[in-house]
Amino acid sequence: MDNATSRADLILSADEIVTVDPLMSTVEAVAIQGGRILATGSRKAMLEHADAHTKIHELPGRTVFPGFVEAHGHPLLTGLSRGDPTVDIRAVNIPSFDAAMATVRRRAAKTTPGEFILFFGLDPQLHEGMHEPSIDELDRLAPDNPVAVQTSNFHVMFLNQKALTHFNLTPQTKDPTGGKIHRAADGKPTGKLEEKATRLVLEPYWAALGEERAEREFDVWLWKHARGGYTTTAELGISSAMFPLLDRLLTQRDAPVRIVGYQMALPDGATITNRDHGDDRFRMVGIKLIADGSPFAGNIWVSRPYLNTQMTLKGMALGRDHTGHMNWTPEEIGTIIDRYASEGWQIAVHVQGDRTFDVVLDAFEAAITRYDLKDHRFRIEHCALPRPEHIARAVKLGVTFSFFLSHLYYWGEALRDGMFGEDRAAQYMPIGSALRAGMDRVSVHCDAPMTDPDVVRCLHLAVNRRTEKGAVIGPEQTIPVDDAIRAVTIHAAWQLQMDDRVGSIEAGKYADFTVLDCNPRRIARDSMMDVRVLETWLGGKRVWPEP
Repeated sequence: MDNATSRADLILSADEIVTVDPLMSTVEAVAIQGGRILATGSRKAMLEHADAHTKIHELPGRTVFPGFVEAHGHPLLTGLSRGDPTVDIRAVNIPSFDAAMATVRRRAAKTTPGEFILFFGLDPQLHEGMHEPSIDELDRLAPDNPVAVQTSNFHVMFLNQKALTHFNLTPQTKDPTGGKIHRAADGKPTGKLEEKATRLVLEPYWAALGEERAEREFDVWLWKHARGGYTTTAELGISSAMFPLLDRLLTQRDAPVRIVGYQMALPDGATITNRDHGDDRFRMVGIKLIADGSPFAGNIWVSRPYLNTQMTLKGMALGRDHTGHMNWTPEEIGTIIDRYASEGWQIAVHVQGDRTFDVVLDAFEAAITRYDLKDHRFRIEHCALPRPEHIARAVKLGVTFSFFLSHLYYWGEALRDGMFGEDRAAQYMPIGSALRAGMDRVSVHCDAPMTDPDVVRCLHLAVNRRTEKGAVIGPEQTIPVDDAIRAVTIHAAWQLQMDDRVGSIEAGKYADFTVLDCNPRRIARDSMMDVRVLETWLGGKRVWPEP
């Protein structure tokens, strides 16, 4: 060795190491020093960086990728929302609405009178026989307890009267900005809450359960991200109540994944911390704005109405020819984006309906022009129903999309047959169109708490668009496997402003790796769901399975 700077602490070798560099090169080995990649190449060449103290780690029969990146995650929010004692009534566990409501009744009957109970996972599309539970119905099911039932899409909640009283939601309670308390003709709350109004229940509930519970459940979901194949994730939508806890927990421990934070947008443009606060284990980079809601709740703004079906009219309780709405006025969205853009924040906006795309792209264009923004990395999240002109406009503005393709896996048939029809379902989350239009960086995400972190499912959906039941929804929107890999590595890292540190296996970047049992580039597309995540590594150390 000429000097210590060329000596590796560790040399990792495998059957194939896919670097995801610009050429998608493969190598045999990686030399690692101080938690970062020193060099890549043949096993023989990497051994030139070894001395008596270098560890050699062989992974025969395995394929190594750069650690996968979840561009739109919520590990803390998911732990707070889904962790014990919240009761899971998702359709995957309880198929029918009647059975879900029976679970509410049984749990209330064995709970101390007066104790609040939260149920998560009511599904207007997948719970057979679904209808929106009325306040009277929930009162009958839980006469002695305040209860709230949250939908699986996380955008709507139903309360009984005791819960309204428990959280002091009265006719005088004002709608929070970005949310709605549904009211009867006399002004009394009906028990249905939308969007930010659900936080009037959730944040007091989380606070009452205490930080010890929050820490425990946060850990559960950090490890679920690691097991799902991720070494970097995001926490989008951090509130002022969440930030101190998140900051403390991540500075006091070595988490198994890196976290990139986005503050929830506030109407006055206020910030809860400095831009770029933190380090490469937890760093605040952006602002998240929820412009509209969920396709599954009917609160997205669309130009073509929802279908008039049993699902939409009864299960979702929508009116005929429903076209939805946004959470904010166009003027409010423009003002919020302008305020944060003026301070140099990256902005990620949740957008589902095509009419909402018009509003958000208008606001992005105004801010980009006014402040002459270059590397702004503005993002649009989920991207259910953009039209071709929205994609073209985004490309021109340098705005990129992050697609929530897992909608198709679990709810593809419902989207096609019950909500939008075959033609719109075929263009739902049009990742193929985005790539063909020149959007050179897109990502694919899981968005827990709605779906669990699983990079293999993301790859499967990107290249197959095949639902859990076997239907292919919009085959023309599939993308090549290499583009799918980039969408969960280097392009996702770019969206999180981490592409100079993670997302590819190149000298100088962190030695973050995901080990698979095979190479997805060398198998049949329809076998993608059979791929297994075996290990994840962070900074040159294996974190899952724990050593």
